[in-house]
Amino acid sequence: MRFLMVTVCLGLICISSLGQGITSPAGVMTVKQGVWESGIRVELDGHVYRPAAAARLCSGCPQARHHFLAAKRKRVWSFGLANLGIVQSVTGAVQLENENAIGAFNAAVGGLWMTLGAARDRAARRELKSAVEAYNRCQFFER
Repeated sequence: MRFLMVTVCLGLICISSLGQGITSPAGVMTVKQGVWESGIRVELDGHVYRPAAAARLCSGCPQARHHFLAAKRKRVWSFGLANLGIVQSVTGAVQLENENAIGAFNAAVGGLWMTLGAARDRAARRELKSAVEAYNRCQFFER
């Protein structure tokens, strides 16, 4: 059984890495897909950019620039909220031994912060996808 699970895991890793060497046509921006950076970075002409760096590339397309800057703000807020949630949850777990009610409350508040951070992260990914679509639309109309 253990051998089967190891084989399945290795097979999934190999299958997920098959399409990573495929590049997009020149001048077309795509959302970077992969194991660790799925959906939060963009790729243009073989270079990978975060939302703030991609916004600097969009001098001719204000709509895409607006989406990239919004994605950057949402990404920063999601990181902050998730870290606040982790700290609050750890504080609640430490307090559970001495004061059960306060510890449980702090852990629940930490879970709420982490949930809000995850929601902001999803919103940042949607905003990044909209930015890529707007950038490609601008490039299409300029040609």
